[in-house]
Amino acid sequence: MTTTPYLLTIAGHDPTGGAGLTADLATWSALGWRGASITSALTAQNSYGVQAVQAIDVELLRSSLRTLLADGEPAAIKIGMLGNAAVAEEVAHFIEARACPVVWDPVLAASDGTPLWTQAHGGGLAMRLAHRAELITPNRVEASALLDLPAWDMGPPPAAWITAIRSRWLEPGAPNRSVVVKGGHAWGAHSTDWYISRSTVLPLVSRRLPRSAHGSGCVHSSVCAARLAEGWSMLDAATEAQLRVHAGIDQAVTIGPGRPNTRSDAQPDCDDLPWQPLPGQAEDAPPEFARLIGHLGFYPVVPDVDWVLRLLEWGVCTIQLRIKDVEGAALRMQIRTAVQAAREVPGTQLFINDHWREALDVGAYGVHLGQDDVHTADLPALNAAGLRLGLSTHTPAEMSRAHALRPSYIALGPVFPTTLKVMPYRPLGLERLTMWRQWLSPRYPVVAIGGIALNQMPEVRATGVSGAAVVSAVTQAANPRLAVREALHIWPACADEAVAQAMV
Repeated sequence: MTTTPYLLTIAGHDPTGGAGLTADLATWSALGWRGASITSALTAQNSYGVQAVQAIDVELLRSSLRTLLADGEPAAIKIGMLGNAAVAEEVAHFIEARACPVVWDPVLAASDGTPLWTQAHGGGLAMRLAHRAELITPNRVEASALLDLPAWDMGPPPAAWITAIRSRWLEPGAPNRSVVVKGGHAWGAHSTDWYISRSTVLPLVSRRLPRSAHGSGCVHSSVCAARLAEGWSMLDAATEAQLRVHAGIDQAVTIGPGRPNTRSDAQPDCDDLPWQPLPGQAEDAPPEFARLIGHLGFYPVVPDVDWVLRLLEWGVCTIQLRIKDVEGAALRMQIRTAVQAAREVPGTQLFINDHWREALDVGAYGVHLGQDDVHTADLPALNAAGLRLGLSTHTPAEMSRAHALRPSYIALGPVFPTTLKVMPYRPLGLERLTMWRQWLSPRYPVVAIGGIALNQMPEVRATGVSGAAVVSAVTQAANPRLAVREALHIWPACADEAVAQAMV
C-alpha cells in the first residue's frame, strides 16, 4: 500500500486559528501538501493575546508520535512552541531519529510579547534542537535570548552575532545547516531577514508594512518546511517564505478587535517579493531600467547576425543575439550590424546576450544577462544609457536578486526539459510558471524560456507570461521561415499585434 507524503508540525494549539499548528496546516494546504499535527501545548488566547499555556502530557505526546509513524515517515518536520523541558526532550529525541528535513521556529513569546518559553528552550535542549534542524528561523528577540546577545535593531548583523550563530548553531561539519534571523522586530523603512550559513550572510529585504499580524512566524517556517521537503535550497525556501509572509500580513484576516491573523493562503505579487541586494548595494532599490516599447511575444534566441537579419525580414520584432564563439573585431562587427539593422525596423526589440560592453558602445536597445554576469556588468552605466535589461532566473532566490536590480523584464526557466545544454535546475512546468509569473506581476514582463516547442506555445501563453524565448524551435527547424510564420500566428510580438500579423 502506498501512503500519501505528509508534513508534520509539532507546535502549540491556537484556538483563533492564526498561529501554531492550525496556521501550519492551513499553509501546507494552500501549498498543496497534506499536513499532520502533534500538539505540544494548549493555549488560551484571542486576538488580544495569550492568557494561559499548558504543556501536553509527555506520555500522550510520545504515544501520538509513535502512532503517527505507522502511517509512514514525514517528508519534513516543523517544530514550533514547546511547553516545557520534558516536552522539548521528547521532541529532541524524536527528531534525532528522523532523516527528513527539520525546521525549528523557536517560539519564545507570542507576537504580542506574552512570554511563552521556559527552560525547555535554553541550554542543552536548545542546542540539541538546533543541531538537528536544517533550518532555524528565530526573530531577533528570540535569537538574542537564545544566544545571550545584546539587542540588534538596524543594519547588518554585528560580528558578535555572526560568530555566535556559526560557533553555536552552525559548527564546522554542518555545511548544510542555515539560520534565518527575521527582521519584523527591527526598525526602519525595510524589514530585512538575514540568511546566515557557514559561508554566506545575505539580506532579504522587504518593504515594511504599517501593521503586524499574528502567526507570521508560523507561516514562514511552515513554508520553509514544505519547500525543503520538495528539495529546494534553504535560501530559496527562505525567499518564498518571506514573500508569503509579507503577502499574508498585507492581506491579514481580522478576527476580533485585537491583532489580525496572517493569511495563510494570501496571493503574493511583486510588492511582496523580497529583494536581495548585491554585495555593496544599498537596501534601497536602484532606479528602474527603461520599460519595453511593446510586449515580447515570440522571442527567438539566435547565434549570429545572419539569423537576426533573416528574422527581421520575416517580421520578428523581439530577438536575442547570443554569440558564443566569436571575439574581438568580428564580435563587435556582428553586434553593430545587428543593432543598425534592428533600428531600421520600427518596434524592434533586439537584446544582446552577455556582451554588455559592446552593446553599450553601439547604443543597443537592450542586453540580456545571466545571474553571474550581474556581478561584473556596469549596471549603472547601462541604466544611464537607457538600455533595457533582461535577467535570467531559475529559482525564488534568483528572482529576488533580479528584483534588487529592477530590470526591464525577468526570464523564468527552464519551463520544460532542455536538450541544448545540461541545466542544474529542474523544469518549472506550467503550474509553477503560472505561480512565479504572478509573483512578478504587475511590475515585470515575464519571459518563459527552456525547452519550449512551437506546439507548446499556446499553453505557455495561457500562463500569463509576456513572451516565450525559443532556440531550437527556430534554429533547428527543418523550415525556419515556416516555423517563424507559425509562431507569429500563435504569439505576435511588436507594440501592436495587428502590425505583427501584417508582417507575416
